[in-house]
Formats: sequence, structure tokens, C-alpha cells
Amino acid sequence: MSMPSAFDTALDALRRHVLEHDLRPGDPLPPVAELAHMFGVSQATLREALRAWEAAGILEIRHGVGAFLQAYNYAPLLENLALSALFEPEQPRHMLELRQVLELGALPQVLDRLEPDDVDALDLLTEEMLGAEDGLDVEFRFHARLCGLLENPLVDGLFRLAWLSLQQQRQRSGAKQMPHRMRYALHIELVEALRGRDLKAAQDALRRFLALATDDGAGA
Repeated sequence: MSMPSAFDTALDALRRHVLEHDLRPGDPLPPVAELAHMFGVSQATLREALRAWEAAGILEIRHGVGAFLQAYNYAPLLENLALSALFEPEQPRHMLELRQVLELGALPQVLDRLEPDDVDALDLLTEEMLGAEDGLDVEFRFHARLCGLLENPLVDGLFRLAWLSLQQQRQRSGAKQMPHRMRYALHIELVEALRGRDLKAAQDALRRFLALATDDGAGA
């Protein structure tokens, strides 16, 4: 078993320091020289670890002042995933599976948080699908609203990442959009299941929509 690198040692020590001292966003870290001495690594290695945390959105480095923890921002993680996906041969399959897992897995919690106003808003979006010039835009807003009920920025970001990736793939392949009436009918069924708070019916409706969207390459 290989020994951890000095960089990995510094990262692990940083994590332990934050947890052991119960640090919160806005709290400063000790000076670089002090931390390096505490962790048993060089100052150069410690600075490299701090820059890695800064790139990940965990830390803000104010030159001449110090390093401060900040509320975590998922944007760097999602940007890295989006870039990495460009070079992944299995990207379409991975993104489709991600979307299926996110939306189908979210439905129990969505039903717990669903209010009558939410159902009415989803119903209005469904009606837009019939006359919309771009049915995909309406469909995106429908499913983004569903995921948004969780009030989880990571779920929101992953859904948007999967959506964008799948639409780019659809455009590259030249696949046609799903007919508006088919998209409308499938979403009406989903809305009625949500209105009746029927989890199984909602999951079945959503699962059929995603399967059909995948089969014809449109609307996924």
C-alpha cells in the first residue's frame, strides 16, 4: 500500500483542523507557516492544498490578509463535471441514468412538499406544451420546478447538467423532438398522479416518459 503524498496529508490535516475546531463560513485559518508546522508539511505543500480548496469553492484566500472558510459553492464541482463529461464516451448513458435516478428518486420527497399551488403551476406548464414553439423549453421548466421543490442546490445543479448534456447530444445526433401532443399527454398523466398524491402512478408516468424520450432520442 503506497504512502499518502504530502499534498494528501495536508488536505486530510486541513479537514481534521476544520472539524476539530468547529470552524464555520467566515472563520479564518491560522497563518500558512503555523499550519505547515502543525501538519508537518512544507509551506509550499500547504499553499498547494489551500489553492485546491479555493478552486473547489471551500476557501477564500485574501492576499495579504489570510484564508477564510466560505459557504460551499457547488458551481466549481458542476463546472468540472460538465467539462469532464465532454471527454467521456459513455456520457449520454451516464447523463440519462443520472436524470432518471434524480427525478424518480426525488418523487417521494416531492410529494411530501407538494402544495396545491405547485400542482397548478405544473398544470399550466403542461398546457403550454401544446402550443409551444419549443416544447423542450417548457419541459425543462416543468422538470426543473419538480426538482426545485427539494430546495437542494446540488440536485438542481445536477439536473441542469444532465439536461444540458442530453440536449447537446440530441442536437449532435440530429434527433427530432418528441411531438407536442405526446409530450403533453405524458405530462398530463404525471400531473394527475401528483395531484392525487399517488406515488406509484407518478413514478410509472415519469418512467414511461423518460423511456419514450430515450427511445426516439427527443425530449430527454
